[in-house]
Amino acid sequence: MGLARLTRVTIISPRSEYADVAKALAKFGDFHPLDDGVKSFDPQVEELAVRAVRLFAQADQTAKDLGLTAAPGWMDMVFGGVRPEKSTYEASQWKGLLDQAEGELEPIAQAVRTQKAALQKSVKEEADARTTMDALEAVSSFSSDLAGLASLKRFKPAICVVKNRTLEEFRKSLPSPIFRVQRLNPLESLVLVAVKAADAQSLDRAMKALEIRPLVIPPGLPQNPAEAYKQLERDADAARSARAKTEEGLAKVKSNSGDRLLAIRELTEAARDMLDEARASGEMKRLATISGFIPSKEEGRFRETFGKWMTFMEPAGDPEKGGNLPVLFENAKGVRLWQSITAEQGIPGGHEVDPTPLIAFVFPVFFGLMFGDFGHGLVLTAFLLFVRSRVTGAKRQWANIFLVFGISSMVFGAIFGEFFGFSLYSFVPIPPIASYLNIDIINRTGATPVPDIANFEKLMIISILIGTAHLTTGLSLDVYEGLKAGEKLHVALEKIPALTMYLSGIGYGVAFVVAGFKFDVLAGSGSVPWLGVPNDVLGAISLAILVPSMLVLLLGKAVAVKAGKLEGESFAGALSGGGLEVFEKILQFLSNTISYVRLAVMLLVHAVLLLIVSQFFPPSNLVYLPAWVVFNLMVLALEGLIVYVQDLRLHVYEFFTKFYAGTGTPFRRILPTKPRVGIEWL
Repeated sequence: MGLARLTRVTIISPRSEYADVAKALAKFGDFHPLDDGVKSFDPQVEELAVRAVRLFAQADQTAKDLGLTAAPGWMDMVFGGVRPEKSTYEASQWKGLLDQAEGELEPIAQAVRTQKAALQKSVKEEADARTTMDALEAVSSFSSDLAGLASLKRFKPAICVVKNRTLEEFRKSLPSPIFRVQRLNPLESLVLVAVKAADAQSLDRAMKALEIRPLVIPPGLPQNPAEAYKQLERDADAARSARAKTEEGLAKVKSNSGDRLLAIRELTEAARDMLDEARASGEMKRLATISGFIPSKEEGRFRETFGKWMTFMEPAGDPEKGGNLPVLFENAKGVRLWQSITAEQGIPGGHEVDPTPLIAFVFPVFFGLMFGDFGHGLVLTAFLLFVRSRVTGAKRQWANIFLVFGISSMVFGAIFGEFFGFSLYSFVPIPPIASYLNIDIINRTGATPVPDIANFEKLMIISILIGTAHLTTGLSLDVYEGLKAGEKLHVALEKIPALTMYLSGIGYGVAFVVAGFKFDVLAGSGSVPWLGVPNDVLGAISLAILVPSMLVLLLGKAVAVKAGKLEGESFAGALSGGGLEVFEKILQFLSNTISYVRLAVMLLVHAVLLLIVSQFFPPSNLVYLPAWVVFNLMVLALEGLIVYVQDLRLHVYEFFTKFYAGTGTPFRRILPTKPRVGIEWL
């Protein structure tokens, strides 16, 4: 269900024409290359692939230097109005296409490299000036030329900034020093110290011990500290101005050429990926070969595209019957939208069924059940219509998914009669559906609306019934997949007993509750609500199925091992494993089924939250209207996220775990589709 049949194809051409084959493959598009382990590359195509790799690396680095992102984010697209522009390239060969890309890329990359080098230079100059200024800041007001100190031969002089608390210790640690002090601030002083040339080591040791650094003005600057500091201020200002000018230049390149650069990046990325796949061309000297898979419905177009070369085609098999085939979804338009949810769990592999059609129905129903408010559904729908008009590509798919969620919320909101915490029937002249069905969430007959506990218990039972149907579907699909895989023994000993154990366990659980929570369900009387079946009959039938199912799970593998039908396991191991299997199934089925109570719980929580908001901030009073709007938006955002997570959880942890592993390989088009680039082959 929902998976396309594939055909395995092989193309054989002269080596001299293989570049034309690569072009035809790009034009055909729906070709999944087969990795057969052959590492013999066609020289012409490999040269093109290497060139594409180099151009992509250059375009990618240039885009990073400009701070460009490959795809705009949600906020940029929705609120900033940013939309990727589509660029179309025309070419008759891959070489011409890469020539176009290189011709457009080179001036942009050169401009960015030039501006980037200038920016790095100005940043470094400003940083160097600031660093030296920090070192001279304490003596920036000291005006005296220090150049003459270096010419002294009989003395070892030093000028340094010393902390006031260490001045005396510094003086005493030197033998007969010349010591002159000028206070700079309450903490530091400028010290001119000189000792005899023979005592130079004593001066060095004292300065190191007290962590005193000499004041050194770099060459090229005035040796007068005050003048040097002023010169550094001028240098820092000049560097900052140069940096600002360079940043403006980069911003201008980004504004004028950013979209074009991203288009070139995507073009070279697509060329890199496609040519890397196509360069493996078989091991024959004069002939090039490439094999892969195409959708079976495209066989006619394949013959038309590759008719000038030798081609071979054979059915690849049914993807639902297993095998190491790539998987290509093929669902109807309305169902196709939900492939994103399936893909989040993996691609169907082996004999797995595509669950997308089931998800397309159940996922929005669960969301609407938990988020059933007509007003919030209306707001969500309106907002998603706005978002949908602003986004493209995969983001539009997710916008469409949440748009369906909004519509589902409106439908269930109309059923339950909820409208921003008020009764929908008070605003819209439609029949009170919830009252007719006796499933009102909020009882509004009294002076103060309160949750209707009796109806909530009924909704909990309905949620469990929905969960039972959902889990039964998953377990049934598990049996179906096992039969398709030919695992008859595994199906008989595990899959079918698990299904019958679950169904009979649900029946016994219902009989247990109706009997007044007594395990002896056969002794009671009365009938089961809604079913109209005598409770003792339901209990008897359930036990008649439940006990054998548990015995098969407990002893089935051990008996099969003893009979020689199951290899690789010991009798004791199979027996202990069966015991653990039964215990695990009991806990798993119980927890899985109870988990669906969240459908009713989330619905009640959502309704009660809106009821509280409406009571604390009645919108009829204009003073409270802004607070009412804000809190409604907060509930919508928070509850919407929580409900989506809970919906996803019911599928991932309860439903998918029963039959789905998602270990398949996705069908990969040899030329990836890119949002910014289209190629027209002449």
